[in-house]
Amino acid sequence: MNAAIHYPFHKDSFPAKLSYYFINRFNDHYEVSFSRDSNNYLKVSVSFCVTNDEYESDQYVVTNHGDVYRVLNTVCLIILSFSDTHPNIYHYVFSGEKRMFEKEQDIAVSGRTRVFMRFVKKFFIPPLWEVRQEENFVHIYKKMR
Repeated sequence: MNAAIHYPFHKDSFPAKLSYYFINRFNDHYEVSFSRDSNNYLKVSVSFCVTNDEYESDQYVVTNHGDVYRVLNTVCLIILSFSDTHPNIYHYVFSGEKRMFEKEQDIAVSGRTRVFMRFVKKFFIPPLWEVRQEENFVHIYKKMR
């Protein structure tokens, strides 16, 4: 895994907003957001989407630009950066939005979740991390020392 192949990113300047941004080489603007769980303040949901106006109707669009690995490298590095600045957060959850055909065919695990699961295992490795999939959710646990 070559983490050096990623896009530059930055955190939202508003301190209370838990979002990061980057732009890929095709000028697609991405937002990676962290939302605290209402029952567990040390657990966050991770979401990322394209924010360009042209994708307004489907922010979870598949852009088909062939840079999914570089985008996912960037997302994983953002999660690690967030973890560094929020050391007490120990549980990250991701669920890939199902595409229309996956909903119609009642597919249990979205393709996005499967790709994300395979990918994060390369960044979040034991003994510091544990990665598990439960249904359409990927759980990343930071081992507390």
